[in-house]
Amino acid sequence: MKQLKHKKLLAFGGLGLGVVLLTSCTANFCSVVDQAAMAYPYDQGVTVYLSKAEYEILKTNGDEITQALIAMEEEMSLQAQALGLGLPNIAGPAYLAKDGTVLNDNVYKYVPYVGSGDTITFTSNKVNGFLKDFLLNAAKAGQSLPGIYYFTLLDDYVLKAATTEFLLANPDYHYANASEFDTRIAENEQMSAKLASVIAGSGITDLSAEFVAVNPYVEADPKEKPTEIPVNKSILRQNGSVKFSGYKINEKNEVERPFFGHILAWNDLIRDTAHAIGDDLPYFDIYDVPGKDMVTYYQNQISARVNAVRSCIATKDGYFGHYGTFADWRVSIEQKNWGYAWGKGFLEGLLVYPVTWMLDTMAYSFDPGLTGRGQIWALVIVTLIVRGLLLAASWRTTLDNQKMQALQPELAKLQQKYPNANSNPAEKQRMSQEQMMLYKRHGIKPFRQIIVMIVQFPVFISVWAGLQGSAALSTGEILNMRLSDNLNSILFNTTGTWYYNTTGWWTALVLFILMATTQIMAMLLPRIIAKANSKGVSKMNKSATAAKQNNTMKWVSYGLIIFTIIMGFFLPSAMGVYWLIGGLISMVQTFVTQMIMAKKKGRKNP
Repeated sequence: MKQLKHKKLLAFGGLGLGVVLLTSCTANFCSVVDQAAMAYPYDQGVTVYLSKAEYEILKTNGDEITQALIAMEEEMSLQAQALGLGLPNIAGPAYLAKDGTVLNDNVYKYVPYVGSGDTITFTSNKVNGFLKDFLLNAAKAGQSLPGIYYFTLLDDYVLKAATTEFLLANPDYHYANASEFDTRIAENEQMSAKLASVIAGSGITDLSAEFVAVNPYVEADPKEKPTEIPVNKSILRQNGSVKFSGYKINEKNEVERPFFGHILAWNDLIRDTAHAIGDDLPYFDIYDVPGKDMVTYYQNQISARVNAVRSCIATKDGYFGHYGTFADWRVSIEQKNWGYAWGKGFLEGLLVYPVTWMLDTMAYSFDPGLTGRGQIWALVIVTLIVRGLLLAASWRTTLDNQKMQALQPELAKLQQKYPNANSNPAEKQRMSQEQMMLYKRHGIKPFRQIIVMIVQFPVFISVWAGLQGSAALSTGEILNMRLSDNLNSILFNTTGTWYYNTTGWWTALVLFILMATTQIMAMLLPRIIAKANSKGVSKMNKSATAAKQNNTMKWVSYGLIIFTIIMGFFLPSAMGVYWLIGGLISMVQTFVTQMIMAKKKGRKNP
């Protein structure tokens, strides 16, 4: 008995592992540029940017802690500028030229934090989530944390690179040296005029076309979700991904965009700066620059976050998804064409991309804003198309399955005729021969099922990959349920007033129940109908062979049901919708085939 249980557990485990492996067979469409865009919402730096008026209010009328913090940071900035190395401010004007000239007197900055040394806690909204947890875990692991000035230098590189990209409106322009920013501004009068109109994002009220915010958020209580600045009104929300991107020309004169290219180059520049400063700044030296181990750990953590995302198949350029600590970032995803898909692999070009293309085309047609409603209708239609094509390709196999279910009484009689087929090879052979003759009389070809499964399984995997990879499905929500969020993450989300469905909790629960119910019914319905059609035979004494086969089939069915429910629990809600519709189609298919078979049977037996 124990051995049987172990075999069942191994079988179910092997089935689960096989599906997981096969569903990861298709390639991830995310480019390095996509990954950089997805990474920045999780680490936006530590510096807060604000207008001069707001800065002066905090400096003179803010709470005592903030006033003392700004005064200390201004003193540190003066000490840095006295070295004549073109170092940026920690607090004060954000846009400084290398010679200390203020390039824009509207944008100021400071770094809100509490504590000192390895016990520093950054307190801005930007630091909630990944960076906060990363620094905490690094400190627990015994890593020496970077100093405040390190983060300020890094943020300065990011700000100037993002601003340069924004002003030039050229995503292919990158640089590794902040001093080049001063040169570009000085040489280009149009850029200088644009920079003069840049104002800080904190507390901004005028979001007209001539003004652009710096911050991605309006700063608020870090414990509450802040108000985001629209992507086309915020320099850092639109171009902050330059922090994680890269741009260089290799030996073959080809453009390469290495992930982490800029941040690694800037880290080396900061290390050189620390060497040049020596002991001249008491709060910054070479020990405040992260070492190789910490940089590697940081890269691994960020990479793990973005590598888990597959929703990068965009049939047109746009902003997609729900990223960042507050899941309120739509990030720029590059358009992917059919040629790009073929470059990823055979199945990607043949099936994955076409499925996503159909889904995107319909979603944009129903709802260009991708708010959620259009994606649901697109999912319904794509599911009908895919399942319709599969049904046409497997119609004969479906009829064979229904016929085999209808022949259960005849098969039971055969098993009673040969009760020792399990232990007697000759008896087993005779039973197999009569079973094949029975199948032949009714036009059943069992091997046809294997051929159809070989064809269907790549299609199933490709459709799954297409839905997972769709950038359009990663955007929008229906009844407060985000289509890109896993059902389990929504159901376990305890934030907000869940009983009011503010996070889509009830929507996800109803979807999961409906999906699980339809999948169970779709799997059990053929057996239920077959049992109803063989009531008289079910009372006959069955052989040990029949009992064992029936028991095996029953356990396989139950195992598939349990596996389906568990898989559905961890699926994105968009996949849950797909499975719900697919289950309904399977049930309709079963009823239709039963009606066809009953009609044929009636003709044969008038």
